[in-house]
Amino acid sequence: MSIGVGGLMSGLDTESIITRIMQIERRPIVLLQNQEAAFQARISAFGALRGMLSELQSATLTLRNPALFSGFAVGSTRPEIATATATTAAIAGAYQLRVDALARVQQVRSAAFAAGNQVVGTGSLRIQVGTAAAVTVMIDPTNNTLTGIAGAINQAPAGGVVAGVIHDGLGQHFLTLTAQATGSANTISLTITDNDGIHNDARGLSAIYADPPTRTMTQTQAAANARLTINGIGVQRAGNSIDDLITGITLNLKTADPAQTFELRVTHDAAAVSTKVQNFVETYHRVLGVLRTLQAVDPAAGTAGPLQGDGASRLLNSRLHSFLFTRVAGVDAAVNTLSNLGVRLDREGNLSFDAGVFSAAYAAHPAEVRKFFTQSTAGGEGLARQLDSFLGNYTKSVTGLLVAKEQGLNQSVSRVGDQVERIESRLIQREAILRRQFENLELLLGQFQLTAGVLTKQLDALRNLNTQIAGN
Repeated sequence: MSIGVGGLMSGLDTESIITRIMQIERRPIVLLQNQEAAFQARISAFGALRGMLSELQSATLTLRNPALFSGFAVGSTRPEIATATATTAAIAGAYQLRVDALARVQQVRSAAFAAGNQVVGTGSLRIQVGTAAAVTVMIDPTNNTLTGIAGAINQAPAGGVVAGVIHDGLGQHFLTLTAQATGSANTISLTITDNDGIHNDARGLSAIYADPPTRTMTQTQAAANARLTINGIGVQRAGNSIDDLITGITLNLKTADPAQTFELRVTHDAAAVSTKVQNFVETYHRVLGVLRTLQAVDPAAGTAGPLQGDGASRLLNSRLHSFLFTRVAGVDAAVNTLSNLGVRLDREGNLSFDAGVFSAAYAAHPAEVRKFFTQSTAGGEGLARQLDSFLGNYTKSVTGLLVAKEQGLNQSVSRVGDQVERIESRLIQREAILRRQFENLELLLGQFQLTAGVLTKQLDALRNLNTQIAGN
């Protein structure tokens, strides 16, 4: 804590003088603090730039992956009749289809009963659908009503049917069985073993049969295969979801219309690729914009971006612009530059993407567009591979160029801090010396005034003595 020095003897405002001297001697600290602020601004700028380049590298890695270009899209001219999905095993092409009939499940019903809770006999039901394993359902006094039997069937594991009780509104109740699998082969077989020992009469559990003597149910809907025509060839399948008709395509039948032929077209999925290219272009545009801002100079305001004049960022900007005009060797000239794929750079440095141009180019040259981004031949690497390698030099967390820049600037900040600390220590000593000097000045002036007072008295005494001598 400093002690105030007054100007009692000298009449000087010594505190103001000391404060002014210290302000002048602190100027190097102010300059160093300004330098540190500039370093910190550059560190923040390089950090922001590294983050943006990482985003661009992520978008680039997506385009570098050949799997992106392996997708197919399927379009149906009558989606209300049938739709389809594709895997990477699909082959581009067009197919003419007609759906004559949908695949159906078999449905059967029992004899009519007066109520859903009407009690029947006990025993067992053996149910089999098609060639699947049969299931046996036990019927006892706890579940020997139509409703109870339906519940027992539905609780049976892997029964292959769904049971229900339907009231026709005319006083009749029926037990119904519906197969879970479509197709003409998936018919329902029901065998009743009646505990009364007679398995084909209208009494006991066998009364469920619609026709007990023949031990059969009444069919309300026949099992049927889907029937369709593809490119003039008639085919049948057991289900309405068909994945073994067209390579790599799953066809989903929705309704039958024997009078309507429609087209199913399989194409390379341009929309999926276009979305990723657009994201790449938008990210690239943001990176270029950040670089412009960080390197900008405003002569009118006398300001400059934190990376103005920085050689590394200037080189980065130059290289990023050069990639926009790169021609990839070994790729068809129709699609061997970004501009051929709908990417535009205007005079203000703004990037834009025309999805229509890209989709047309991709539809015409899907394999060449894939090569443009992904190829890894000795004759020439794809653009995405080249750019990914280049960006890695800047974004690597340990050896990246931008990390090295940040580390160097952090070291500079540390050195500036050390300098400021040393100067602050010296100034504390300097202020103490100044205060002692002014204190000594005041003491010396006080002594001078005391001595002057004594001399004045002595001179006055001499004058008085001389006056007395002269009078005598």
